[in-house]
Amino acid sequence: MHLNPSPSAPTGVPPTLVVVAVLVAAGIGTVGSAVYFELRGAPGATAGPQNVTVVDDLGRVVTAPLNASRLVVLAPNVMDIVYRLGLRDRLVGVGCTTSITGGFENEYSPNQTALWDLSPSLCVTDYPALDTEKVAELAPGLVLASTITSASDVETLATTYHLPVVLLAPSTLEGIVGDVELVARLYPGVQPNATALEASLQRTLSNATAIDTNLSTNNDSIPSVLVTYGFYAGTYYTYGPGTFGQSLVDLAGGSSISSGVPLEYFGMNASVVLWDEPTVILYGTSWNDPYLVAGQTPAVWSSNAPYWAQLSGTKIPLDVTLLTETDPTMVLSLPWFLHYLHPTIVPVPSTPLP
Repeated sequence: MHLNPSPSAPTGVPPTLVVVAVLVAAGIGTVGSAVYFELRGAPGATAGPQNVTVVDDLGRVVTAPLNASRLVVLAPNVMDIVYRLGLRDRLVGVGCTTSITGGFENEYSPNQTALWDLSPSLCVTDYPALDTEKVAELAPGLVLASTITSASDVETLATTYHLPVVLLAPSTLEGIVGDVELVARLYPGVQPNATALEASLQRTLSNATAIDTNLSTNNDSIPSVLVTYGFYAGTYYTYGPGTFGQSLVDLAGGSSISSGVPLEYFGMNASVVLWDEPTVILYGTSWNDPYLVAGQTPAVWSSNAPYWAQLSGTKIPLDVTLLTETDPTMVLSLPWFLHYLHPTIVPVPSTPLP
């Protein structure tokens, strides 16, 4: 299954799995069909002391006000950065899904909701279509989004309502550092927070790279890995080449069994997975939220996922947000991913899983 930047439901996929597909789309990088916009801000606005021009993750040139006091965030991975940089007080709206059972919790787990102090009053409906009129009514100075938001909705926000929209959609874990820098350019006052966060992320990435290099130098065994965030109709949903999911496996010192699939986001046939015999299976569960992945707790996977019992690899259940949201939390979880893939070489991290 190729996860299109449009949040439209793929044919034949249950609505709850579509929500996970939407979350995964938050990490999609530049794709061939992407539409680019050059935005100059509201009519009459000129770049000057009160404005800043940036290039977002899809190569779009966007002019936005510095330190916008009203901020709308349309993706959970973006909200993670906003919170960590101390911008929660600017938030006037977040994208959420109200038309599927579970409502607000379909995009934000209870842990995220509590940590980020989110409430349904902030909800801007984004499925099955973004309520662009609601976004405009909130009068934000800036909209931060990902490819969860379709190109047509971005165009509507920009050209009809004259709202600057910056898209954060890194295709690698290293790109998350760039997104932190990008938000800091829009909000120079948070630079101390950004500098500290970037240093932490870079340190984690450097340590992971060093461990990966040592594994190769020492000719240590490289485990074959399946990362899957859902299953349906005989397939496991996973990541192909050029995606943050592939980047995650690479940095954790593994070899993804889906590295050669033809699409970036793909439904891998269960019989092929069984044939490939992955030695480690990282699978998404809804530890915090019974609606996030159709209630796919470890027990649901073991009783319903195709050929699950026949898969002999080590199966590691993880909160699905760690596998689908390209944000600082994913990078800071790298020590755990390294341990999961190399338990006899990489010790249990001293800090808990984020």
